[in-house]
Amino acid sequence: MKISKMRLLATTAPLAAVLLSTPSHAQEETSDGAGIEEIIVTAQRREENLQDVPISVSAFGAAQIVQKGLNDVSRLEGLVPGFTFGKSGVDARPAIRGVRTESVDVNADTTIGMFIDGIYQSRASQATLGFIDLERVEVQRGPQGTLYGRNTFGGNISIVSARPDFSGYYGGADLTIGDNSQVRLSGYLNAPLSDTVALRFAGGYEKSDGFVKNIDPKGGNLFDDDNKYVRASLRLQPTENLTAVLKFDYARRGGNGGSAFGYKLVGSYFHVPSNQQLFNATPVILNTRGGNRDGIVDAPLPTDQGIPLFAAGNPYLINNDYRGSLDLRNAGWSANVAYDLGAVTMKSITGYSDFETTRTQDTDFSSSQIGADYQFTSAKTLSQELQLVSNGSGPLEYVLGAYFFKDKLNGTFINEQFVQVVPGDTRPAAVRQSGGFYQEFRAETESLAAYAQASYAITEKLKITGGIRYTRDKKDFQFANANEVLPFVGGAPVGTAITLRTGNIPASSFGVQGAATNCTYTTLPAPQPGFRCLPADTTRFVGATFNAATFKKATWRVGLDYQVADDSLLYASASTGFSSGGFNGSQAAAALGRSTFAPQTVTAFEVGSKNRFAENSVQLNLSAFYNRYASLQEQRQIPVGNTTLSIIENSGKARSYGAELEAIWKPADALTLNASFAYLNAEYTKYDQVAAPFGTSILVPDATAPATIVNGVTIAPAGQKRLFAVGYNCGLIPGTGGAGQPGAAYGCDLSGNKIAHSPEYAGSVSAQYDIDLGSAGKLSPYVQVNFSGAFFGQAINSILDQQSSFAKVDLRLTWEYNDRYSIQGFVTNLTNEATATRFVYGGGGNLQASYAPPRLWGVRGSVKF
Repeated sequence: MKISKMRLLATTAPLAAVLLSTPSHAQEETSDGAGIEEIIVTAQRREENLQDVPISVSAFGAAQIVQKGLNDVSRLEGLVPGFTFGKSGVDARPAIRGVRTESVDVNADTTIGMFIDGIYQSRASQATLGFIDLERVEVQRGPQGTLYGRNTFGGNISIVSARPDFSGYYGGADLTIGDNSQVRLSGYLNAPLSDTVALRFAGGYEKSDGFVKNIDPKGGNLFDDDNKYVRASLRLQPTENLTAVLKFDYARRGGNGGSAFGYKLVGSYFHVPSNQQLFNATPVILNTRGGNRDGIVDAPLPTDQGIPLFAAGNPYLINNDYRGSLDLRNAGWSANVAYDLGAVTMKSITGYSDFETTRTQDTDFSSSQIGADYQFTSAKTLSQELQLVSNGSGPLEYVLGAYFFKDKLNGTFINEQFVQVVPGDTRPAAVRQSGGFYQEFRAETESLAAYAQASYAITEKLKITGGIRYTRDKKDFQFANANEVLPFVGGAPVGTAITLRTGNIPASSFGVQGAATNCTYTTLPAPQPGFRCLPADTTRFVGATFNAATFKKATWRVGLDYQVADDSLLYASASTGFSSGGFNGSQAAAALGRSTFAPQTVTAFEVGSKNRFAENSVQLNLSAFYNRYASLQEQRQIPVGNTTLSIIENSGKARSYGAELEAIWKPADALTLNASFAYLNAEYTKYDQVAAPFGTSILVPDATAPATIVNGVTIAPAGQKRLFAVGYNCGLIPGTGGAGQPGAAYGCDLSGNKIAHSPEYAGSVSAQYDIDLGSAGKLSPYVQVNFSGAFFGQAINSILDQQSSFAKVDLRLTWEYNDRYSIQGFVTNLTNEATATRFVYGGGGNLQASYAPPRLWGVRGSVKF
């Protein structure tokens, strides 16, 4: 469906006008909970009623978190309009309004900011921890580059823990027993030690067998749980004006994990007549990972190209011989201090985290013995933020801030190749083992920022807002391989000696920034300063330390909001945001001067309306937006010198526009109806010279074909024909194939393709009805339906990486005996829809996918004291 942005605004504006003309009434808070309750948010770095904030924010308070089963970030999908959730292993990959989280490597930053108690989390998986004893969860849609920072390119997710309070000693505990032998225990305790000191403890433990079943006894189920979490908070309020909250939390996850990138192979593409891989040709349901050859011809292909995919089409059943593992640990310390000076409040937000995760997985996704992968990631992160926030009720409100951030990252990837054993292979036994792979990356970021935002009430109803932020990121990057620690045979490092236990390589392997190189290889232009090769063989590359890169950017926001009536707000804004630049971690990219890529930017426009009607029984929030993305960091093929590189480059442009709705209706105190809906049109306006995964072009025999010449370059000799990825606009990359140019390279123009994880429509509807049982308490049935249109998982937009439209149903039945005791039974994904959360093309040309959980059930008992 094609809808212009002018048509979208033309249809949305009259609807908003009609709603705004409806008489409104002041919100009434009643002791029995009648009407829609207020939610206080900090989306503008000060406490405000959600309905008074002139930006798109979705928020869920403590009661809603329990009611809707929001026990991790993934549960926000559908409930938050325009938000989709992707995941691979423990890596969260959220998407908002056409911005998705693609890379989670140490040389990349998040594009949807993750904040816990106001502190930015540099690794996306950190925000999936500790969904216990929360005060609220907020999701801001659209760039938040002024008040929140550089990596809130598409929005941000803010998780707020419950703070200690002075109201008394109380606590609670929950026990959940469910599918796959799940046992989950969590609890909290609030303890005021005096009028000025209070403690709060929260913790949890979870164990389960995993919902992806492995039939191979040597392997194990995936997405099992062995989780532990503890949090301790101390609140100090020595005077009326000074408050400090000190917090420590620790999380650990173990078990088999969920595989690093995907846990199921979907298939591959082949040009059947020539038995060559050609993208988007015939889909073939084969595991073509290297080494998976059983000597059997794989029809319709004429030769053996792999083994049949196990349980194709069933994402919850695998047959892997290698037992993967997960060991994730995160320790965090924070201090939030606020001092009321009268006219302003001075705030200090300090955070430090120490994060480590180790993962292993079956590299061949099969019962064959071929190889295993190992990933290690660590992040030591320090941040300090200072704010001055205006107080009072005058016409001027402002926030001034300064921010410091330092992140030290390490990432190691190892592939170990075993002596290959393929079930069903009846060929004569032979030792078959190829070399493994080892790469270690180290990165450091030091960021400084200053920002200011002010709002001025021109009249009692009209307010203008302006803000600006200046950010300076300095980044260092280095990488190395295992050549220096491997044995030599015949003058070359032995790749088959690489194992998952290959230790860290020495610091000297990474070279020294700016130092003269000892490398003498001739396969690339002259090696750069900071490069290091083996002393005994200076043609063998070992590692490099790049020159530091600095990225600077100013972002801004301007807005108007008009209080049409006491409970009706109309607003409009324009804002910018950016995601920081980074490094291409390859030897060739560094040697050829393409080691860095610049920040990607967004300019966003939004109009919206927030309303309460009918004596506080109806809430309707609407927004329409248009985002323009530039300098997108995308993978692309480019000619450089005498070679062609596949690197991340600022080569993409895109735009997204759409409309979003959030509604609550309480026709009676006992009945609550919720709805959210998002329409989204997000596509690339420029994205070319892109290599199709495993098969951009091939040559096939054609006795009648003359030579094919493009721009003076022969791309197919006489008697042969060059075929390109089926259905795509592909061809010779300019600047390749000619005299004095790199060899002929081919790419495709993906301009006009849909942005990954951007369904045209998505949303949810839910209903809860409270049945009064008198002295027996209250019974509350709850039903929620999440739905989504189809979307693609990769920018290439092929038939294999498409998730079809779906609807999921969740059911919950809660019996509250009184304020202290309750029992809830639940079924999630009642319709048992298998929906992909991540697609990626991996080794052998296979598409790999990760999937959201199937139908699951459980019973949750709660006690408060």
